[in-house]
Amino acid sequence: MNDKIIPLDCDDVILLGKDTFKVSRLKELVEKLIRHRLQRRVYESNSLEPGVSMLELFNLISLGEHHIKLSEIQFNYAINCQILRIGSEGWQKGKLNIEVCILSLNPNLNQIYLEFYPEEFIEYDSLLDDICKIIAEN
Repeated sequence: MNDKIIPLDCDDVILLGKDTFKVSRLKELVEKLIRHRLQRRVYESNSLEPGVSMLELFNLISLGEHHIKLSEIQFNYAINCQILRIGSEGWQKGKLNIEVCILSLNPNLNQIYLEFYPEEFIEYDSLLDDICKIIAEN
């Protein structure tokens, strides 16, 4: 990925394969699905009783006698996509980086971050820079 990031508006549209989503809806779906899966119960092999949830399973890690309580779990995923931004002239190809931050103590504060990295970053015309300089001088 290049180092140019395009901020996404909630009403921008993302094309993933054959499916399209508004940015706001995609964030909502990702958060809902992650939360649902982390709340699933893990069954022990020797019991039919449900054990702890996936979130609880990852919440406390034991390293010998030391216990590490995780307050935050992060997932990152990058996928090829196209984006249609408000006011743009068409679809732009690039990569969508999805970062999910799960807070084990308060799952209602989970965060979903979406970043778009275009294949080709469109630089502003130098004429626009010249106009901005003229305006700033006056």
